[in-house]
Amino acid sequence: MTRKNVALHTVITPITHRLKIRPTPTNPVFMRHSGISRHFLKKVLLTSLLVAAFVVSFAQNVGEYHHDVTTKEWNFQIFAHTEGFGIGYQHGRTPDLYNKHFWEFQFMTNQHPKSVRSINAYYENARPIRYGQLYTLFFLQAGYGYQRTLHLKPYWGGVQINYTLSAGPALGIGIPNYVEVLNYNTGFSEIVRYDPDKHNLNNILGGARWYSGISQTIFRPGFYAKTGLTFDFAKNDYKLRSLEVGAQIQMVFPFIQQMAFNPAKAFYLTGYLAFNFGKKVGIHG
Repeated sequence: MTRKNVALHTVITPITHRLKIRPTPTNPVFMRHSGISRHFLKKVLLTSLLVAAFVVSFAQNVGEYHHDVTTKEWNFQIFAHTEGFGIGYQHGRTPDLYNKHFWEFQFMTNQHPKSVRSINAYYENARPIRYGQLYTLFFLQAGYGYQRTLHLKPYWGGVQINYTLSAGPALGIGIPNYVEVLNYNTGFSEIVRYDPDKHNLNNILGGARWYSGISQTIFRPGFYAKTGLTFDFAKNDYKLRSLEVGAQIQMVFPFIQQMAFNPAKAFYLTGYLAFNFGKKVGIHG
């Protein structure tokens, strides 16, 4: 990068007064940043799958059924999956008690399994960095889905269990990562695009703002598919409150190399847990 380009794309600040202490073998430079553990989330998803399997195995049609007839449904979604988070929206029709056809739109974040969020402990006010990560990856996806009711709620209440399957086109969005590095020639720090061949623990001071590389965003077309079980526990027939647990896969072309010195992933397979909330519309709604 030339000095002119650096002037256009960097923010220069003095750093000598911000360096506090030197690293030692027992006190590493980059400390892992606190947050939700990916392993903890995987345990939660595994437990949810086991509970779902147990509930489905012992679900029985006990008592009489009394359901108001609904024809349409819409709901928002909040996702937590094994490589990030997401939000979504669904809108569908219900021709009968057992079937639902819907369209969905979702936005997902994705972090590489080897990515660890860290902070430079020896640089005051340093921003978190995911060392080695070349791109911050997102997925924008829209598709068609089908839901089949496996177990209706009895008249006295309970949980309705549904099987769901959806698929459609997806768009991979990769924002290149920028870092704050020390320029030994000037004694100042610079915000530059992360280059694993030039930037390492000896000159990286911290991360940059998320929008630093937005002008160099790349887009990759692809597709997605997901399947799972939903457990609707709403007490009112015209409200939708459910937990959904399942798995999803995304694939984009060409592949995006997220992590330095690691091959680009051909596909992204994750488990997810979602909370759905919305409304159902009756015949006269």
